[in-house]
Amino acid sequence: MKKRLTGICENGILAVNEGAVFQEPYIPYIPDKWNGVLVLAEAQNLAKSNDDYVAILKAINRKQKIERLYYAVKTENRAMIQPWDDGSLKLAIESALKVKACYTAVSNAVLWSQRSNTANINPSKFLMDRSARIWKEFLLILRPKIVITAGKKAEYVIKKSCWSGQHIKLRLPAKTAMSRVSGMFQTKDLLKRYPEVNRVVIENPTWVKEYKQNKIFFACHAVSIINEI
Repeated sequence: MKKRLTGICENGILAVNEGAVFQEPYIPYIPDKWNGVLVLAEAQNLAKSNDDYVAILKAINRKQKIERLYYAVKTENRAMIQPWDDGSLKLAIESALKVKACYTAVSNAVLWSQRSNTANINPSKFLMDRSARIWKEFLLILRPKIVITAGKKAEYVIKKSCWSGQHIKLRLPAKTAMSRVSGMFQTKDLLKRYPEVNRVVIENPTWVKEYKQNKIFFACHAVSIINEI
């Protein structure tokens, strides 16, 4: 399966730059014993603040760029998908679906990143549409049980891909957006009302070492949304 996904990306390399930091798209990270859940954030942040990672991507070969999520997990024990690596999405998924994050597939929906000077910028519609074309092919191979998107851009890509299976739409757990509302609630109260979240927090304290209130609030959002489905 990995070889087939890689072949799709090889055929999807941008002929011209189109403003992308790298021309290569990349395959999702599919763990061994995959549980059928696919979680998608929006796009990799390749701004100047992540120049160390950009330098790594510049130094590796084309195949490794396409398999960059696997390469990152192998070399750094993280996927280089911020809301996944920092525990936000892991906490939400384990709380809401009662599955293990270590058996969950993860990627970004937008398969190219853009930056202006030193700052990360939102991907263009062109790159989102190109990503949707690739995801249409990916999903025919992967056939996940559930696709979970975090953020409007990820939602757009999967809708554009014409995916007809189960699609759960969550907000993006961006720090600024979460901070605007998470402070309106007492963390202890949320954990009492959402015992599913409390259980996962107890089992995985490192996931909430930073921005605990934001992450717990987001996980409660995920439980609330998914319980309605």
